[in-house]
Amino acid sequence: MNAIVLEKPAISPLGVVVRLVLVVIVAEFLINLGMGLALRSMPDAEATDAFWVAINVTALILIKAPVLYLLVFRPLQNQQVVLAQKNMALQRALEKLHQEESLRQARERQEQANRERMIQIEKLSALGTLVGGVAHEINNPLMGIMNYVEYARDKAADATSKEVLNNTLHEIDRIKKIVANMLVFVRSEDLQAQSCQVKSSLQQTLSLLAGELKKNAVQVEVDLPDDLPPLPCSAGSLQQVLVNVLLNARDAIAGQPQPRIKISARHDAGQVVVSICDNGPGIADEIREKIFDPFFTTKPVGKGTGLGLSVSRQLMQEVGGSISTMNLPGSGCCFTLTFKAT
Repeated sequence: MNAIVLEKPAISPLGVVVRLVLVVIVAEFLINLGMGLALRSMPDAEATDAFWVAINVTALILIKAPVLYLLVFRPLQNQQVVLAQKNMALQRALEKLHQEESLRQARERQEQANRERMIQIEKLSALGTLVGGVAHEINNPLMGIMNYVEYARDKAADATSKEVLNNTLHEIDRIKKIVANMLVFVRSEDLQAQSCQVKSSLQQTLSLLAGELKKNAVQVEVDLPDDLPPLPCSAGSLQQVLVNVLLNARDAIAGQPQPRIKISARHDAGQVVVSICDNGPGIADEIREKIFDPFFTTKPVGKGTGLGLSVSRQLMQEVGGSISTMNLPGSGCCFTLTFKAT
């Protein structure tokens, strides 16, 4: 921004007074000189006082008015125009300064928000790495436990013991599937280099979330046709989107008398459309456009990061798909995942 230079006025108040005094003195001198010359040129002429007063006033008007205008009023008028221009320039400079200050404060707020977001992303990244490491570590002792139980079952003599041990193996197998689903969820993959099936990915996701859904007494209804084509994305990315949307639906229907989620899909015009609907209160109109923004959340502090739906939209866009939402008539909300069929 250019520096603002304050200039002295072209005519100061003292200069105006001096010019006025000089104009009056010179005018009076010229008038008296003229009247003296007139009297000498007609010594025998007689004139009334009114005549000389009129001559004096006329001379003052003819001499003082133009001189005052040229020497005082016109420079003052020009100076006022210049001052008005300078005031306008100063006002514009002040407005620009305010705008620059507002932009600087906005940049500082944005930088602070970015730092906080980066910290949160680092936490989430570390958590993902930790989950993957824990899942791998669980697998080793889990296989050992399974081997011991299988050995005990094979050595068992009575039917009751065999049944109990078979049930134990079944539960161990469930743990294996949960761990496998966790590994799929946290594994980094090329999103566009693979394909996956909706049904199998959904089954893995529901298996992973079975405890959460059961704890909240959520009824899940699945309606998937058997002839759905593969989707042009990895199983991990689809599972992540499903997890984010299902957890969002679970939170939305918390407190409902009969919390319910319905998952359906259809193949239409070269697209696979997956709908996840709940019977919650729906999404308020004032936040509908914000729910996919990074770090936007209506949940209390510590209950959500505001990244789930934002990450889901990014994953969908990376595979050429889209995610949208709409409220159902009466109550409830539907998230729609649209993919290009392979």
